[in-house]
Amino acid sequence: MRLRTAIILFFSVILAITEAATWLYYRQSIESARHEAARHILAAGDKITLSARLLTKPLSTLCDAAPTLPDAGVETRGFEHPLRDYLLAFLDSHPETYSLYFGYADGGYHQAVLLANRPQAARGLGAPRQTRYALRSISVDARGVRMERWRFLDRDRRTLGETTARPATYDPRRRPWFTAAVPGTSVKTDLYPFSSTGALGITMARRVPGPAGAVFGLDLTLTNLSDFLRAARIGASGSLVLFNTDGQLIAYSDEARLTRMATTRGGGTVAVRSEVQDLHDPVAQAAYALFTKNGRAAFETQRMTVDGTAYLVSVRPMRELNSRGDYMAIIAGEKDFMTTAERMRTQGVLFALGLLALGVPLLLFVSANLARTLGRLTEEAERISRLEMDSSQTIISHIDEVDRLGEAVSHMRAALFSACRYLPLSLVRQVACSGKIPCLGGERRDITLLFTDVQNFTSLSDDMPPEDLMAAMSEYFEIVGQAILKSEGTIDKFIGDSVMAFWNAPLATENHVENACLAALRLSQASQELNARRKESGGPVMLTRVGIHTGTAIVGNVGASDRMNYTALGPVVNLASRLEGLNKYYATRILVSHDVRDKARRNFLFRSVDVVVPKGVREPLPIFELVGAMPQSPYADVAAPRAMLGFCSRWERAMALYRTVQWEKALEEFSALRAAAPEDFVAAMYVQRVRRLLANKPGKDWKAVQKFMHK
Repeated sequence: MRLRTAIILFFSVILAITEAATWLYYRQSIESARHEAARHILAAGDKITLSARLLTKPLSTLCDAAPTLPDAGVETRGFEHPLRDYLLAFLDSHPETYSLYFGYADGGYHQAVLLANRPQAARGLGAPRQTRYALRSISVDARGVRMERWRFLDRDRRTLGETTARPATYDPRRRPWFTAAVPGTSVKTDLYPFSSTGALGITMARRVPGPAGAVFGLDLTLTNLSDFLRAARIGASGSLVLFNTDGQLIAYSDEARLTRMATTRGGGTVAVRSEVQDLHDPVAQAAYALFTKNGRAAFETQRMTVDGTAYLVSVRPMRELNSRGDYMAIIAGEKDFMTTAERMRTQGVLFALGLLALGVPLLLFVSANLARTLGRLTEEAERISRLEMDSSQTIISHIDEVDRLGEAVSHMRAALFSACRYLPLSLVRQVACSGKIPCLGGERRDITLLFTDVQNFTSLSDDMPPEDLMAAMSEYFEIVGQAILKSEGTIDKFIGDSVMAFWNAPLATENHVENACLAALRLSQASQELNARRKESGGPVMLTRVGIHTGTAIVGNVGASDRMNYTALGPVVNLASRLEGLNKYYATRILVSHDVRDKARRNFLFRSVDVVVPKGVREPLPIFELVGAMPQSPYADVAAPRAMLGFCSRWERAMALYRTVQWEKALEEFSALRAAAPEDFVAAMYVQRVRRLLANKPGKDWKAVQKFMHK
């Protein structure tokens, strides 16, 4: 066989193999794309399910907890309800809540409404401009006459206006949420349009124990859930729809279409729930028709065609809104996932034509060597993208460009390794995975902050040579940093002898409050173990103090365009730092805020320390000492001794006596607690404080609040 013929035949064989492999790969790409689409559908459903759970869980918790609060069953005259500030604070932190209220058996009523971003409701009430809250009070006089008044407050809760008293037409006793409420459990209405806003929502209620016959209730709108649907849609042509078995809408990306206006018998109009057919969305209607054809039951991913366009749809139950018969349809356009497969087929054809244009022997020889080198470079780049810095190989090639690329990859690995020593690893990983250039700016996010400090560091540093101090602090920061990082925390900065860290940024962490408490206990434990070793060897002892607070802060990049720092800003940061500083006054190790205690009390043991107004803070703040993890929690390594459960229980009784001005009984309890724990400074402090109160007899305006003028 002549050489030319052999070359042509070889070309033909290579071309046929290439074409067959390209077609097979194309078919496999289609199947992979469909599997990928199904995976995205499943992930989108999980995301919406979690969003719905996060939307309703805090409100269900509030509905269960609010009736048990002190003064929850007290009926007041006028607007000064004892839980007013608590209700307004909850509305601020959960803007999806429209209103919170108490109804009473005699027809009295106290309601707090959030009017921010609800212009329709504000206009309906005649609220002044800049109104953020509206308070409604229905009082009942001795003759049983019910009079209604409204008061409007701004962002700082200052009164902007108030309506005159008029006979009340609204009677809570006739509302379904009042009549259906029972003690010991919460009830929930079906979805319905709120008359004041037109938004779709639900009402939760629970009866308050006590003689007043009070019922606590709250109204929840589903605006946020519609926002989640809009943000979580899959691809350019995907959509998500929530509906019940009768086809009534629960949530849709366009919130305005969840309700429609219907004509009443009297000729007026009223907002009613829309159905899937009212959307005039052929894709959503086809998905609901498929759901109906399936016996109105959930089903896995199926293929459907609407106007010649193929879609993948899955319907799954939606139980997170505590209603029966709620479902979620997740729809994805098939073409959104086929683009890659089509592109691969085109590339395969072009590659085959390239084989005809180039010499196969030369191509095979060069490509074989090049592929090996590029494969090693790809593997090295993938390891770097995963922040795996243990490799030290340098890729060498006879091709200058590839050789320079190998050298550049090595330099990139070294530079990134150095950056990881100065920046939070989670932040570096996020930037590396996103492929975006960091820029100045931030976002609001709920985070948990932790500050540490070394007791008497100034005197300690004065007595040590700088070299020894540097070595001792490096060893100390290593154990503190490891405790924070292992609990998914982000170390913001080292400030002298202090550490600032936070959780839930830049990467989201579900249990960030518990993780911060766990880190505090573990770093405290590790610090004690380090001090024990140093004490034996004559080294410096460093006692660690910790402060923890949780709340909303601005997290992001601050600084200059060529030198940024990823950090957190806001009042919650300052408050966490103040809590750490208060350890000096109370001789405690770990102090946390009321918010931290509330969110972590299931798995961690706390005891009340005081109610304080730190420097720079206006409102009193209950503070607590983190004693340890609960014995039955998953954190056995830092669990508090079981004896501390009884000690802390008795401690809370003593604090209750102290705060209710039963000082003789409080003195007995604190004295007994001090005897049980002679080394407890806080117990000794309260013994002295109560004795002073008994001796000085303060007036009726006495409050159990300590103000601090210094940090």
